[in-house]
Amino acid sequence: MRKKFTPLVFILATVVAPCNAQTESALDSTQHLQEVTISTTRIPELKSNAAATVTIIDNKQIEAMSKIAPDMSHLLGLLTPGMALSSNTTSSRAQSLRGRSALILIDGIPQSTPLRSTDRDIRTIDVSAIDHIEIVKGSTALYGNGAIGGLINIITKKNTTNRAIAGQTTLAGSTYNFFRQGKGQGYRINQQLYGKAGQFDYLISGTFGRTGSSVDGDGQFISPRYGLGDTYTTNTLVKLGYALSTKSRIELMYNSYRSLQDTKLIPSGGKYLQRPAIGVIGSRDPQAVDEGTRYNHNAYLKFTSRDIFKHTDLEAAIYGSSLYTIFDFRKANPAQPRWEETSGQSAVKDRKFGFRTQFTSHLTLSENAFTHLVYGYDYLFNKTAQPLVDGRLWMPWLRSNNHAPFVQMKATLWQWFNVKLGGRYDFINVSVPDYDVLRNKLSDPQVHVQGGSLHYNNLSFNVGLSYNKIREFQPFVAFSQGFSIFDLGRTLRAAKADVLSKISTEPVKTNNYEIGAYSQIGDWLQLNGSFFYTYSKLGSDLKIENGFWVVNRTPQKVYGIELSADAKILDNLKAGANLSWFEGKLKSASGEWDTYMSNISIPAAKLGMYVNYSPIKNTYLQLQYIHTGKRNRFTPNATGAYNEGEGIVNRINLLNFMAGMKLKAWDFSLAVSNLLNYTYYTPSSMLMARNAEYAHADGRNITLTATFKY
Repeated sequence: MRKKFTPLVFILATVVAPCNAQTESALDSTQHLQEVTISTTRIPELKSNAAATVTIIDNKQIEAMSKIAPDMSHLLGLLTPGMALSSNTTSSRAQSLRGRSALILIDGIPQSTPLRSTDRDIRTIDVSAIDHIEIVKGSTALYGNGAIGGLINIITKKNTTNRAIAGQTTLAGSTYNFFRQGKGQGYRINQQLYGKAGQFDYLISGTFGRTGSSVDGDGQFISPRYGLGDTYTTNTLVKLGYALSTKSRIELMYNSYRSLQDTKLIPSGGKYLQRPAIGVIGSRDPQAVDEGTRYNHNAYLKFTSRDIFKHTDLEAAIYGSSLYTIFDFRKANPAQPRWEETSGQSAVKDRKFGFRTQFTSHLTLSENAFTHLVYGYDYLFNKTAQPLVDGRLWMPWLRSNNHAPFVQMKATLWQWFNVKLGGRYDFINVSVPDYDVLRNKLSDPQVHVQGGSLHYNNLSFNVGLSYNKIREFQPFVAFSQGFSIFDLGRTLRAAKADVLSKISTEPVKTNNYEIGAYSQIGDWLQLNGSFFYTYSKLGSDLKIENGFWVVNRTPQKVYGIELSADAKILDNLKAGANLSWFEGKLKSASGEWDTYMSNISIPAAKLGMYVNYSPIKNTYLQLQYIHTGKRNRFTPNATGAYNEGEGIVNRINLLNFMAGMKLKAWDFSLAVSNLLNYTYYTPSSMLMARNAEYAHADGRNITLTATFKY
């Protein structure tokens, strides 16, 4: 029986506030709300001067929320206005940012795979390795291809002490609904060592965790299809630094991530709008292998120098990454033949190598006018394939070379008026070999595609104005462009033409307009709000054809608002709230904007609230409330069923709670996600309208965590 959301939540909601990036944790509730400096805009600056809507998820928020939801897709969905909630699966397909795809970076290294999207780029690192996350909203080309919804830069931890050796050990155990029915026990272990010796500093972090089987609010196992239950995860982060002088430094980073599902459950049942898909004990197909990310390796070697020549700093880095992720096993059946009428399991393999060179010049024109000028050159080599586990190629190895000079200027006049102006020119060449399209049915005609080269030349421009003389009202206005070779492999693997030049492979180009304002009232209240509008002549929405997702190239527009507030009510009490709402339309053949974008791209409105309270010294309490609205834009098709991506998305109300205490070097906490054990379907399972994916989210989950620092 579906549990109803009690009025208690709405009573609590009147005293809670949002997971907003500016808010500090209750552990530091005696401090004032402070401005935050960001670097993802390529010019270090205060977020209120960035002429964009920026969300910062700081280290204390990450530590707190990782005790409630130690998964990147959950953490970003709960803490990021404008971003959809997690699907509670390995897939982030429906977890858009402002209705479009975001470019995911780890220390500036791209995790997104535009040659063939994995829909797994959010889950490429463990939360234990993260210092903070910078999210820049709206289309941008600051880092090249892919950021048509914005940038999410995940910045890894580094040494923060002058001691020769320091560290911390964290142990956590979790279970569903206070050990009732003995289901779903999991654990996590993290060990960190860091320190500094002379000019050398280091940080080493290792994490191993295993989740229990996922259980819903009714005590029933959730379908393991793409599931996060019964997964084991390992993550290793190594960061080494050496100060060559007082002005120059060299740094090496390596991060390895692995997350695979190993479960005794198999999917069962599921009927859209009637009953959920569940997990039952059973044996999987002997051909199937563990799904998930077998490995994701990222590394960089970076050199930085202040005043390498007069008034100019240098940052140069080489980097590389290697990814192998495996999707779920699909069994062929007469109603939906798969690959040549056989069962199988597809995967994506991706390799990247690149370098960035960036100069930053500081020019002081007068006492009231100064300029930052950033200029440089980016290069990225990328190769990607989508094979089946048995070796057949669904998408052949694609290779791309991306060269991009860029320049970005920020001028400050009268110390309170900022002008930002910049551009980037991308030269991209994609090499496609001759290949045969992998057929669904053996009786289908065989399509042989003659390969060749695809060339993309794109100039992206941005301009922004911000005014910060009056702390209580700091407005900004901005225009920025983005572009994306949107999931090229998805188009190529479904080709009907025999020559590459006949296939529609144009990139998606977006124009983003935004107006907003930040406000700082005294030292106790921060407010910000924005309105945005994004247009693209070619769309990036997905639609189903013959059982497979393809790109809908219809023109699109997305528009919406974001509002947030953070308040320091007392020295030991903070609260805040955020609201995001946006809508997306497609232009029909008649030239009218009369069709809604699918729910895959456009989530329902989201309201977040939280309160942080420290009743006595060294204790903390946190209560978080999340509400998502209803989106019902579509009608059933001729068969009476909803098209995939157009299902009814109903309202969701969630309450999370955490309490903790610090005792000298120890930190003990109790975290409860879905405090009221609310039974609900995940947004992605509702919108997909697929029987097999119509699944509940997790029920009440309790996590006990102990951390010892030394």
